Amino acid sequence: MLAQPLLFTAAAIGITLVCLLGVSFLGPFGAFINFLTPLPAAYLGMRYGVKTSLIVVVVTCLLLIELASTYTLVAYLGLFGIGSLLLPYLLHRLFPWDKAILYTAAGTAAVIMAIMFATVVINNVSITGIVNQVVQSEVDQALVVYQKAGLSADQLKEMSQAIQSMGAFVKRGFFGLYLATLIAIQALTLLILQRVKVKGESISGPSFARWRTPPHLIWLLIVGGFLQFVPQAVVVTIGWNILLVMLPLYFFQGLAVVHHFLRRKNYPRSVKSMLYLLLLVVNPLPVIVTSVGVFDLWIDFRRPRQKQI
Repeated sequence: MLAQPLLFTAAAIGITLVCLLGVSFLGPFGAFINFLTPLPAAYLGMRYGVKTSLIVVVVTCLLLIELASTYTLVAYLGLFGIGSLLLPYLLHRLFPWDKAILYTAAGTAAVIMAIMFATVVINNVSITGIVNQVVQSEVDQALVVYQKAGLSADQLKEMSQAIQSMGAFVKRGFFGLYLATLIAIQALTLLILQRVKVKGESISGPSFARWRTPPHLIWLLIVGGFLQFVPQAVVVTIGWNILLVMLPLYFFQGLAVVHHFLRRKNYPRSVKSMLYLLLLVVNPLPVIVTSVGVFDLWIDFRRPRQKQI
C-alpha cells in the first residue's frame, strides 16, 4: 500500500517540473500547461493528505535550486507552490470552494508580499524596481520562446512589440493582475480536482450555477471605476488594480449565469465546452458576460420566473 503513494509522489514531482519548465522547451504549448503546475501536488493533497503535497513542493523547490534560477523558484512558490498546499488543506476542512479559492489566493499573496518587503529592506531596493525586474524577466522569457518558434523576422518583430506593450501594461497593474491570476489558477485547479476526485472525496460549497459574489463587493468595483477619473496618476493606478481584481470576479458570476441556463439544455458536453471557450476568448463576449455578472446583482437572472397566463 505504501508503494502507490510513493510512486504517485515521484510522478507528481516530475509532472510539476515539466509543467513549470515546459515553457522553455515546448514553446507556446508549454505556456498553456504552465497553468497546470499546482495540480499534481494539490491532487495528492486531496487524496493522501497535505503532508504528501508538502513533500512534492519541498522536493520541487530543492530541484529548482539546482536546475533553475532563484527567480524561477520564487515564481513557482508565488504562483503555484503555496497554493497547492493551501487549497487542499482548506478543502479538507470543508471550507466552501469559493472561500477556499479566495483564502488560498489571499494567503499566497500575503506570503509573497512579505518576501518582497523583506527584499526591499535587506537589499535597499524599491518595490517598483522589483516589479520592473519581475516583469522584464517574463518579457525576456516570452521573447526567447517565440524566437524558438520559427517565426519570420517580420512576425518576430510584431510579436516583440506586442510583448513589450503587454509588459508595460503588466507593470501598471502588477498587483491586481497578480491577485487575479492567483484566483484564476486556483479556480482552474479546483475545477480539475472536481473532475478527477476519487470516491469518498467531497468538495463543499454552492453549485456553480447558483454562485454569486458577495453583494457588498460591488462597492469596490464602483470605487475602482470612479478612481479612473481622479487627475492623479497614483490614484488612477490604484483604481486600475482594484478593477483588475473585481472584473474577473464578475466575469465568473456571469459565467455562472450562463452555466445555469446551459445546464437546463441537453447539449453534449463538447458543445458546452466550446461555448465556454468562445465566451473566454472571442471579443466582445467576455465584456458581455462580465456585464451580466454585474447586473445579476439587481436583476437576478436566475430567479424562477412565473409564467404569464
